[in-house]
Amino acid sequence: MAKKFICSQCGQTFEAASMPDKCPICGADTSHLSEVKPKGINTNGNVYTICYAAVMVVLVAFLLAFVSSALKPAQDANVAIDKKKQILASLNVRGIDKGEVEAKFDELIQETCVVTPDGQVTEGGAFEVETKEIGQKFPVYKAKTADGADALVLPLKGRGLWGGLWGYVAVTPDFQTVLGAYFDHESETAGLGALIKEEKFQSQFIGRPVMADGKVALTVVKKGASEAETQVDGVTGATLTSKGVGEMVLSGIQQYVDALGAGKPAGSCKNAPKCCEKPDCKCAEKKVCACKDGSCGDAACNCASEAKCCAREECPCACCEKAAPCEKKNEGCGQHQGCPKAQQGCGGCPEKAEAPKCQSGSDCCKSGTCDKSGSCGKPGCDGDKACCGHK
Repeated sequence: MAKKFICSQCGQTFEAASMPDKCPICGADTSHLSEVKPKGINTNGNVYTICYAAVMVVLVAFLLAFVSSALKPAQDANVAIDKKKQILASLNVRGIDKGEVEAKFDELIQETCVVTPDGQVTEGGAFEVETKEIGQKFPVYKAKTADGADALVLPLKGRGLWGGLWGYVAVTPDFQTVLGAYFDHESETAGLGALIKEEKFQSQFIGRPVMADGKVALTVVKKGASEAETQVDGVTGATLTSKGVGEMVLSGIQQYVDALGAGKPAGSCKNAPKCCEKPDCKCAEKKVCACKDGSCGDAACNCASEAKCCAREECPCACCEKAAPCEKKNEGCGQHQGCPKAQQGCGGCPEKAEAPKCQSGSDCCKSGTCDKSGSCGKPGCDGDKACCGHK
């Protein structure tokens, strides 16, 4: 790199690689020559180059971090919309505009819960569970399908030929029938394994039975090899991907069944006793438990046999609201203080229910069932107010 020198004899400057023996302009000897030092930063030096590169790297990194931070809310919103579209696809709602996804999701998804492997239920939070966490947590969506059927949407994860698989399977609350399905992948082969994302493959699951002999039997087999209703044809030429989907569905749903206690008789369902003690338990004549209300399910207890369920004031079948189950035992209705109010709904209460005291003469006498003691429920008043103790 050339340096700049000045001659004190002629006052001229010149450039040279090193100190010359004499001035090339006037011929003065080297004693008259001196090097001219550059002022400010030497932009040709290595130090300048290194510092410049370091500053640029820091600035670019800062700008990228700022842009990423600014765009993150929009990115997260797009990811959430895509996830909701996949869940809706499992409920047979497809092809809707991006702007309609939120409203449709809120319309069809009624409740959510997260279940631990040992059956503990936490209300809400299902949407926040990431795919990689499934197995340690089991998110459940209580929903309606496109045609209005009750459904439970179960998120699943698995492994394909080249990467991860995931999906959502909508089943009936008793885990007996598939109502819809959606599957996706990270990096399966286009035109082969990637076809699991197509509706043509996913629609095969609709209407299929889930259980056989008390266990989950739904799976995917090689195309043309299916021998039962629980076996779905895989994708031609994508044996390993199809096998991955089959294992994901079979083992994934079985984990939900084990965690929720679904498909077992009411007496043996490990969640049933807790369900019947909850204020929000749902009573039905079904003999299975399933996660429907975020805590216990649509068949928390069998009212025909679970007397303690019918005897609870907060239980939907208390006091003859559901007459047939409660009347079989004659329990619950007579123990409930509000029994007479339910009289019109169930056609009468057991005789052991105590008749309430007369509140007013006019009310009692209108019914024609008031006596002189002031008690309603016994014949003998024919409309005379005096018999009720009123003049």
